[in-house]
Amino acid sequence: MTFEKYQTYDDYKKKRSLWGSPEELKADAILTLKRLLPTFDEKWIDSIEDVSVEDKGIKFEVKVGKNLIHMFKVGGWRGQWEFYLNKKKITSSELETTLEKDNMSDLDRFMKKFGSFDFYADMIDNSGQWRDAKFNNSAVKKLFDELSASDKKKAIKLMYKKYDKEKVDSEFKA
Repeated sequence: MTFEKYQTYDDYKKKRSLWGSPEELKADAILTLKRLLPTFDEKWIDSIEDVSVEDKGIKFEVKVGKNLIHMFKVGGWRGQWEFYLNKKKITSSELETTLEKDNMSDLDRFMKKFGSFDFYADMIDNSGQWRDAKFNNSAVKKLFDELSASDKKKAIKLMYKKYDKEKVDSEFKA
């Protein structure tokens, strides 16, 4: 059980706030959640319902696939929400990872992360940036290695559309 004080609709009436209506808070909840969804799209959200209780705070119940997410408003600024996935408190990064695994195929997850692959990581002069690029590239390669043989072939065909065949073949082998 958490002992945090959640924001209520009354908190937005007391302050001379220029926002805080139920519609605006629902839009903020949707925008915050869209940032965590597999793609920045509302198609993943099956339903969203305001289940706030006056003395307990602002709460939205969101159904995404088989997952039930409860969002509690914890701060006065936009985007300040606390998440519970199937009644268990969870961080936003853990929620993002869980939603990707539950709602995207392995190929789709790989193609989403592939956009951040840096073919020129070896040429980076800054050691911190080089280390980050190498770490990211190894994570993308790990996702590629976890694909099935047929998905690897599909992924390579999709990569050929975006990059030179030589670059792709030097890093990824089907």
